[in-house]
Amino acid sequence: MTLRFASLGSGSEGNALLVAVGKTHVLMDCGFGLQDTIMRLARLDMTPEQLSGIVVTHEHGDHIGGVAKLARK
Repeated sequence: MTLRFASLGSGSEGNALLVAVGKTHVLMDCGFGLQDTIMRLARLDMTPEQLSGIVVTHEHGDHIGGVAKLARK
């Protein structure tokens, strides 16, 4: 199996990295708003429902800003 990485974006306005292997897709951080995150995932042919989980690296707003809403989705 191949381990894949895709940056949804990185900067002071938000950070998110998709890590995938097989059918497991984990989002590292989610500092973007819900709609922005959905749009960025769609560019990778992904939906929030396909995520296996979200890992938060630390509590800065640009890393956790959208985690709660995305997790509820």
